[in-house]
Amino acid sequence: MRTTPIRVLATTAATIMTTIGSAAPVFPATAHAAVPASARTAVHSSPHPAAPARPEAPAPGGARGARSGALASLVDRAVADHLANDRIPGAAVTVVSGGRTVLSKGYGVADVTSGTPVDPDRTTFFLGSLAKLFTAQAASRLVVEGRVDPEADVNDYLRAVTVPDTYPGRPVTLDRLLTHTAGFDSDLVGRNRARAEDVEPLAESLVTRRPPRIRAPGTVAAYDNYAYALAGQLVADVSGQAFPAYVDEHILKPLGMTGSTFAQPQPGPIAARLARGYRPGGPSGWTEDKGQYGAWSPTGPGAVATAADMGRWMTDQLADDTPANRLMRQAHHRQDPRLPGVGYGFEEWRRGGRTGWFKDGDIPGFHSHLLLVPGRDVGVFVVFNGDGTDGRAAWDAKDLINRVVDALVPERPAAGNPTAADEDSTAPDPGPSADPALDSYTGAYRPARVSRTGLMSVEGLVAGVTVEKDGERGLRTSGLSLDPDRPGQRWLALGNGLFRERGGQQATLAFTEDGVLVSSATPSTAYERLAWRQSPALHLGLLGLGMGALAPGALVLPAVALLRRFRGRTPHPPAARATRAAGAAAGLTSVAFAAALAAVIADGNAMMEMVPLGSPLLSAVTALGTALLCLTLAVVAGAVAAWLRGWWTVTGRLLFAVTATAAVATTSMLLHYHLVWLPFT
Repeated sequence: MRTTPIRVLATTAATIMTTIGSAAPVFPATAHAAVPASARTAVHSSPHPAAPARPEAPAPGGARGARSGALASLVDRAVADHLANDRIPGAAVTVVSGGRTVLSKGYGVADVTSGTPVDPDRTTFFLGSLAKLFTAQAASRLVVEGRVDPEADVNDYLRAVTVPDTYPGRPVTLDRLLTHTAGFDSDLVGRNRARAEDVEPLAESLVTRRPPRIRAPGTVAAYDNYAYALAGQLVADVSGQAFPAYVDEHILKPLGMTGSTFAQPQPGPIAARLARGYRPGGPSGWTEDKGQYGAWSPTGPGAVATAADMGRWMTDQLADDTPANRLMRQAHHRQDPRLPGVGYGFEEWRRGGRTGWFKDGDIPGFHSHLLLVPGRDVGVFVVFNGDGTDGRAAWDAKDLINRVVDALVPERPAAGNPTAADEDSTAPDPGPSADPALDSYTGAYRPARVSRTGLMSVEGLVAGVTVEKDGERGLRTSGLSLDPDRPGQRWLALGNGLFRERGGQQATLAFTEDGVLVSSATPSTAYERLAWRQSPALHLGLLGLGMGALAPGALVLPAVALLRRFRGRTPHPPAARATRAAGAAAGLTSVAFAAALAAVIADGNAMMEMVPLGSPLLSAVTALGTALLCLTLAVVAGAVAAWLRGWWTVTGRLLFAVTATAAVATTSMLLHYHLVWLPFT
């Protein structure tokens, strides 16, 4: 499953810690012994065709050159740089064109302990959210067979699960499930397992872990793992086969994908060749990641494949000889008609004048990306079995795909509807234009995928996008860029709320009439405008000031009590002493909360494992948040009583009122971002 929100959650926590000025640091990755050079540079290539034989098409746009050493040299250099610079153990790359595999290589090691080299034909990798492509394909098969109406209520087909009628007259449909527009909330906490043997049945998990519906279907695109898990159950209920069995019989076996499976545990031969996923750190220089298994296999956990098998799958897609494949690569939802949209499983992709279909997948220790450029008959698959320093593996995969496409598909001037994945369009691209509504676009926006009801709502503290004016014809944004080296972007107005990036990745963005921001880089997630009271900057300020004012009470209030006793002062009433003790406890709890949060975020890559596994440290954070809430109630009640009953001096009462205000500010933010246990959420 895509774990980018988890990484943002880690960044969020780090931002909170910086804001409150905690003494607990976010520890940087320390230097460790790397994988031996001989293991890092191990390369295995596969000359075998990637799909059932068919006549080789004339090589378009330099695809014949892909068989030369030029493409191999480009990929070799790029992967070597990524593995060495970002401390990633291994990788595999497959490129297909003209109906066959033209490059398939393994790099580095699949297991740092044994030193087993990556073999593109044998080494199996966890796919993460690339599994959604197979779920979409399975569902599309049922659609073209006439067994499922994509516009009908999914409850007409589901047997083991029922979707609540939260929005009467607005049912969830298969089309909405596959385009991330079903309207379910998002929460990945505790969804995965370290061992395949511990995975519960899909249907059971869909009932016990069902998130609420928070928006009407079809209104806003918001990346949705639960929706794809539900689509997998629909495939199972309609076909009468378990989801892994259906995929194996109808997709994997016909393509000869013998090294791929959705079964958990995997069959023995596949399990024996499974790569291990790693993050930098630990005594040996590497720490093995856990958490790649889970009940929601249609959305990512547990699905594995070899790089060679993914070449077979891409070649079949590019052949475009089945209605199900064609159905997947149609834009079924666009948040804005001028920008790339969402197909079934795929997202539309654009780079200059080139268009295609893209999907990425992130799961602890594994990061995979796949791109098809149908108009040029080119497909690229990249997978790493490491998170990389500061989680850079996901961006490294995008960078590598861009380099391969630049080499195989020379850029040409953009043509046609800039959103359509069609190389034959002819309408000109709009030029720069003044936009009289420029001021109305500025402000704060939040990704629609951010949870509204669970712990991962804390992602909203830093996952937001800030939009500012940049002269009279442009905007500046922060929070939209996927490139870690370019956090900010500048945009040139094209008119009517449409903007083109200045330099960079040549992205576009648009503002819809209902105040939604849409980026061409993330078609499956739109950004919703925030009111001033929802501003992440405001919330971070309240949280920082609140905890900063609370913490000194842990020392000051007990010190005042001891000083009074030392001086022989008349003791305050028991209720006053209890109130002061509550204030001290609130300060101490706020420090403990910050320390627990610091322990969680000490390693951002480790956080990617912690969240889906539901680490006890996360429970400690919410437990301390709950304790702080209870103490806040006592502190506020005591502050009121202090004024009514005349406890302490006026100065003492004023200072304690500040403590109470700080406690309220802090706990209001903890409640808002669900950093407390039930029943308070």
